Amino acid sequence: MHSLLVCVSALCFCQLFEGAIGNGAGALCKDCRVNVIYPEKGRPPPELPKNHKIVRIVNEYKRISREEMEYKDEIRMLKVRSKEFSFIAKVKVGNSTRCSAALVAPSVAITSSTCFLKETPHQTEVIFHSGRTFKVDNVVKPEWCPELSLLHLKTPSENNPINLCHGDLPMGINASMIMASPDLRFYARRRTQVISNRACKTTFLEDDSVFVTSNMMCALNSKQPEKCATSPGDSLLIDSQLCGLNIYGFRCFSNALNGDLYINLAKLQPMINDLIRQLNG
Repeated sequence: MHSLLVCVSALCFCQLFEGAIGNGAGALCKDCRVNVIYPEKGRPPPELPKNHKIVRIVNEYKRISREEMEYKDEIRMLKVRSKEFSFIAKVKVGNSTRCSAALVAPSVAITSSTCFLKETPHQTEVIFHSGRTFKVDNVVKPEWCPELSLLHLKTPSENNPINLCHGDLPMGINASMIMASPDLRFYARRRTQVISNRACKTTFLEDDSVFVTSNMMCALNSKQPEKCATSPGDSLLIDSQLCGLNIYGFRCFSNALNGDLYINLAKLQPMINDLIRQLNG
């Protein structure tokens, strides 16, 4: 309704302005009125006073329920989020969708190395929200951070890459865990904080396959295990920049200080950018 009135008001202004100029007048018509009419079905529109200059008649309209409005708002929000998070992808290895990934250059996505066993690059694909699937021609695991894998796409994606953050990330800084459904139809954002790596050491204490290094950081997850839904490759954002990449997914226990381990991309940003340039020739 608001946008309709704005358009009609602009039309009223233009027509009256042209009329005023043509007649040599210096002011607009003070009796100008904007009227939007929704006539009832089967009845003619009501007559208006002569000084009502512009009338916009909407011949077809329907009332919608609150539930319909909320559904439309939800669909609109999903479209906004799909655009905001268009850098998020899923990694498909063979016939299984395993992890999330983040597009950091038109032809380069990054993910957690835990997504891969001994698969070759030709078995790997990267899928984006638009449904487009990109073949991977090279998977690079840098020696300075073997938990990180860079996926070089055979053809560049049209989606907008996300910028890596840089600099120190102080303890307690606010961040956002970004999660996505396997089909990338739904996204979730959880507000969190960067906490001490000691919390993650406690969380992953009984998992012998997990190692906590200086290239990692810990982000607070939920105390309720049913609300812990992060996956390897999920993004950690700070001020709309990619600062962390989930390594192992979640290990949550009831009423515990649960933490997720992330690769500290801010710390590794210079080396990652150098590697991206090498991959792009």
